[in-house]
Amino acid sequence: MKKNNNNYIAETKRIYIKNIEFSDALKFSEWGNFETPLLKGYNYGNFTSFDARIWINSVNALRKKYFAVYEKKEDKFIGFIGIKGIKVFKKTSKLGIVFSPQYVGKGYGYEAMKAFLNYYFNELGFVEMTLDVNTFNQRALNLYKKLGFEIVGEDIEVFENQNIELDPSNFEEINSVIYSKIYKMVLKREDKIES
Repeated sequence: MKKNNNNYIAETKRIYIKNIEFSDALKFSEWGNFETPLLKGYNYGNFTSFDARIWINSVNALRKKYFAVYEKKEDKFIGFIGIKGIKVFKKTSKLGIVFSPQYVGKGYGYEAMKAFLNYYFNELGFVEMTLDVNTFNQRALNLYKKLGFEIVGEDIEVFENQNIELDPSNFEEINSVIYSKIYKMVLKREDKIES
């Protein structure tokens, strides 16, 4: 990690985190895709350079900040963490996180989020982070609980893949539109410090 470069914000034994740039987004083409139709919305492996340009412009918008996660050993772009809906005076935002399928389930998400939360609460001075997670996404739910997030509510939202088999425990169909059940979760700075 180039510690003198203010583009880099955190590191652990296996990963480093930096402000995301267009050159990072171009590396989405190296990612694979999730095979399950439930995670189709997290597939970035088919991105063209045009797709990458559109995406980077969308995340470099007002009240958003995105970060690239790199695996150190091979210096490989493996994921991103985004905060959106930033409320400057309230010092809150909403989390988004996506990892390349090849790196899911190997502890990289937990490692990156622990480092990022330290940066988020201690260096940036935020006091609260919220997130939405699909109820079917048990792996993500377990990660967030392990990090200290608590479920504070439930909701539904239109699911990005309307061609799925309807599982009523995690989805609803209303007027021929499939909605995903989601948990709303929160982590507060004082809870993070106490833990």
